[in-house]
Amino acid sequence: MRELIDWYRVFDRIPEIMGLELVRNGKMWEGRYYLNGDVHPYRMDKLKCKIYQSMVFVYEQGGESVSLPEWLVTYGGAKDYKEAYERIRGVKLMPPQKHEVRVKSTLYVSRDVLDAARGYDLHRCNLFNWMCTMFPEQRVMQVWNEYNVTTDWKGNAVFWYTDKKGRILHDKRIYYGTDGHRDKDTGAGRKFRVGDGYSGRCYFGEHLIQEGRKTAVVESEKTCLLFRLYYNCPVIATGGKGNIHGLTGDFALYPDIDAVEEWSKDGADVRQWWKDYTDVLGDKADIGDLIVFLCKNKKNDYFCKK
Repeated sequence: MRELIDWYRVFDRIPEIMGLELVRNGKMWEGRYYLNGDVHPYRMDKLKCKIYQSMVFVYEQGGESVSLPEWLVTYGGAKDYKEAYERIRGVKLMPPQKHEVRVKSTLYVSRDVLDAARGYDLHRCNLFNWMCTMFPEQRVMQVWNEYNVTTDWKGNAVFWYTDKKGRILHDKRIYYGTDGHRDKDTGAGRKFRVGDGYSGRCYFGEHLIQEGRKTAVVESEKTCLLFRLYYNCPVIATGGKGNIHGLTGDFALYPDIDAVEEWSKDGADVRQWWKDYTDVLGDKADIGDLIVFLCKNKKNDYFCKK
């Protein structure tokens, strides 16, 4: 009979199993690492571990999510899944170490992959259908195409991260409900993963930055699309609250309300979009929530009707 694993007991031993210096924060472990084990220069909570549906998942804030056994095999030094489960059960442990990235060279996703992904009907994606309730369908489709957003057979929204040179670095797959909200407990997925060599990093929509024109910066990919649809101006997304550092150029930042302090460092151009709307939007909203509010309440809705 197959041995059952008490994942809650396993969760208490996460730092020794992964060989990383992590800090317990309630029902989550956090650490200063990227998903592949490289040390992050400043974020103390970039890597996160939590239990979901009787399994421990490891994810990079704003990035990929994998199960603990998969992480151990891909990034944690386990030679196979048998060894991974031995470490999980406590039969075999490895001392804390700097995990090596197995593939050193950066790979790029073929443009043919994106072209094939465009073959999936966007109407199978809840996020696309939800946006079409506020904006004309053809306009939504135009923006999704210019930002290289597709769907897949599961109905995920697939965001293809494309750098300034037009190279596709990786995908990011998120499932949204019919109300436009995502289930944050499941995290985001990737088919083209860091562990397989797709280790390049860029901002979402970076290929659309126009020299000489101010670009808006928001946190999430969904907010980026809403911003483009409503204001019709250049906008990119960081993909996570803590990914703003190192951004240089002519940018105007539109942080989520709970990221205002962090994004206001170094004299950044932070726009106070939330000033008159905190009472109706709450204290954890983003400008995407404001755009939805304005559309539903027919306020300043020029681009909703265009």
